[in-house]
Amino acid sequence: MSEDLTPGTVAPPLRAAVLRLARRLRVGRGQSALSNNKVAILSHLVREGESTPSRISAEERQHAQSLTRPLAELEAASLVERSPDPRDGRCSVLRVTAAGRDAFEADMRLRDQWLRGALSGLDRGELATLREAARILRRLGAPHER
Repeated sequence: MSEDLTPGTVAPPLRAAVLRLARRLRVGRGQSALSNNKVAILSHLVREGESTPSRISAEERQHAQSLTRPLAELEAASLVERSPDPRDGRCSVLRVTAAGRDAFEADMRLRDQWLRGALSGLDRGELATLREAARILRRLGAPHER
């Protein structure tokens, strides 16, 4: 059986599978989990060390307005700290705090726990395929590529 493998035939089922998996990962965390926007902000700051709100907005592909409230809530909860940008006093620089890093890591542990359970029924070949798929998906989702 010859399968038509083109971006056009792969995109719809891949999108559906990724969205469904993302939904399942969110649901498995419980009510007290961080919102998606807060996770995106903390993930960016954990990865980059520090950043500006506009850079987070651009790299996370979000409207700046949609990050205003989560940033304020993260700052109020002492999960991020804000200071003036030394290069441009009109801007601010954000850094994740130790508590923010802990909250982010706890959220990731909950997701990983659910995912480990979901993966436990797969064989070695399927796990190897998913490891390769993860590498490709990471590349597709990188902010500076494509």
